[in-house]
Amino acid sequence: MTDAYRQFSALMGSGKYREAADLAGQELAKEEGASAFWLTRKASALNRASDYEQAFVESRAALAIEPSNPYAILCAADALLGLQRPQEALGHYREVAAHAKVGGRARAGIFESLAGLGRWQELLDSLSTAPAEERYPWRVKALHAQGKTGEAMSECRQWLAARPDHPPALWELSELEVAADGLETVRARYERLARISTLPPVYREIYASLCRRAGLPELALKEYQKIGDAGEGTRVQKKQAFLMAKTGREQEAIPLLEELLTLDPKDIYLHSSYGAACARVNQIERAIEFYIRLMGTHPEEKGLYGRINRLKKKLAARPVKPGPGDTAS
Repeated sequence: MTDAYRQFSALMGSGKYREAADLAGQELAKEEGASAFWLTRKASALNRASDYEQAFVESRAALAIEPSNPYAILCAADALLGLQRPQEALGHYREVAAHAKVGGRARAGIFESLAGLGRWQELLDSLSTAPAEERYPWRVKALHAQGKTGEAMSECRQWLAARPDHPPALWELSELEVAADGLETVRARYERLARISTLPPVYREIYASLCRRAGLPELALKEYQKIGDAGEGTRVQKKQAFLMAKTGREQEAIPLLEELLTLDPKDIYLHSSYGAACARVNQIERAIEFYIRLMGTHPEEKGLYGRINRLKKKLAARPVKPGPGDTAS
């Protein structure tokens, strides 16, 4: 393993996908001829950065050099799926589904492509030979989409029997229960479960979500606060901040959103919520100052420049209030 590839892997592992793509580009420039290896690495990083169009370009360039390269085929499939072209992605995934090293990822892509195409029965048929852990979530999704709510709930319960209190299974089951029994019935059920201290926090999180959907944001915020106090990490804090920002508590949401953006400056949903909250309470200057500080600690996040410029334009376009000595003309 070369030093360059070690550095590339470290950047990918730390979520610095743009930097990883830039490094791959630099290694490409050093090669005398085009390198399928670094083209594929660049495509992989761009896919992770959600730049699917350019990822597809790089994948195609790699395949022009090595048409059977399974990693390049997989990268092309991932890019096509990201570009909302599931039919084309499906063909690429199927090419490498039997490959020893990328077959598992290709199978997941096949399932996602079939779901994107709404080919639910074909998806169910494709799952017959998949490992149970891969099969459960897709069977639940497909059965639910076919209107077979009872069968989907049964599948969810089998999933939970295999993995008790597994969050994805519990979230799916709660959605199915709402469809079958109604929001209020299910909310009351999860309220009781949320009070059982020996159960994991996911039950409280589902209850908070049901409260929010039922138009009870204050109850939801109380639950998010309890989960946060128990040290359950930033994911729940994000939900808490989003809900605060949407329910007239921008002054509380803004510092929390700033804290979360400092930890994860790539999160476009945090940026969207933060910008909107600052605009609603006339704190655009604060947002500009925050983004300037954030740019200092994360200079690789080039998108921050654009956010600052857009905020400055919004600030300049804001009506100027007349001063004490001004008179109307």
